[in-house]
Amino acid sequence: MLRLVNAALNFQFYFGVANHRLTVVEADAEYTQPLARDIVVLSPGQTTNVLIRANQSVGNYYMAFTVYSPNSDTENVPFPTVPATAILSYNSSVAANISYDELELPTFPSFNDKLYVANFTRSLRGQSYKKGYYYYSIPTKIDYDLFYTVSYALQPCASCSTPPFPGQRLSASINNQTSALPQISLLQAYYNHVNSVYEAGFPDVPPYVFNYTGINSTDIPVSTLGTKVKILEFGKNVQIIFQNTHSLGYESHPIHLHGQNFFIVGTGFGNYNSSSDPSTFNLIDPPSRNTVAVPSGGWAVVRFTTTNPGVWYMHCHFDMHTSWGMTMAFIVKNGKEKDQILPPPPPDLPLC
Repeated sequence: MLRLVNAALNFQFYFGVANHRLTVVEADAEYTQPLARDIVVLSPGQTTNVLIRANQSVGNYYMAFTVYSPNSDTENVPFPTVPATAILSYNSSVAANISYDELELPTFPSFNDKLYVANFTRSLRGQSYKKGYYYYSIPTKIDYDLFYTVSYALQPCASCSTPPFPGQRLSASINNQTSALPQISLLQAYYNHVNSVYEAGFPDVPPYVFNYTGINSTDIPVSTLGTKVKILEFGKNVQIIFQNTHSLGYESHPIHLHGQNFFIVGTGFGNYNSSSDPSTFNLIDPPSRNTVAVPSGGWAVVRFTTTNPGVWYMHCHFDMHTSWGMTMAFIVKNGKEKDQILPPPPPDLPLC
């Protein structure tokens, strides 16, 4: 078993082992149905466990990863083109005598092969349903139906004079909201009823509606700067439709939710269609993950039940996009039972 973690800051990766088949058995700490592939895909923040069988000729084999970068619009954003490698060496004195110069790399898809990645993502199946028995339920009745755009944006900047956006600075947003980091912890403010740290009312739908995947990449809306949260009742079913946009170019944003996993019930390209796309959802055995890579120029739909009270951060796992404001937070209110209530902070909790 190999436990893979994409700990990179700003790139998704392909991973493979030369001449060996990989069988995915776990993703983001949740078991999956076995999925055999030559190459697996991980976005930043995602983890994947794979099994390999040492059934090749005795020798050394390259393990390697290389960048998947589907955003062809930002050609001025460089990325490494030489794969990073390690050696899988069979336990034999014969293997020790083989020259590394003779080794071959795994055969990777093209650096921007969106169809390969889409097929891999849709092929993952969870272990929630097996032989007529549900290990855990997949939400079908939705209490909160949220539509979130994830995109680049602009912010007014009096001191910014350089092209291409004089008087503005580049930022990122969810539903045209660019998040400003609070002065104290959101959880601390929520638990202690501290005012003026955050605002409720994070928008359920985009306040700026447009042809998300059809506009010119230079048409970038000016976002609203602030610290807003979405408040959710305990024990409710939530659906979030993440819609990628073409503002400043497409990017496959890996959206990560703290506090609990979600089911990835659907993905696709283009603008999400609420009339036809739900018929493609997998509501039988979707994978359960904590990070979803929203397809470049497309959409992804996740569902979860609010079972963990507290304040939970959601953000793009590209480090730069998080710092630019592609973040928000959910507040999940307490339930009625003792184990559904947010406990007080421990007495020895260090203070900032």
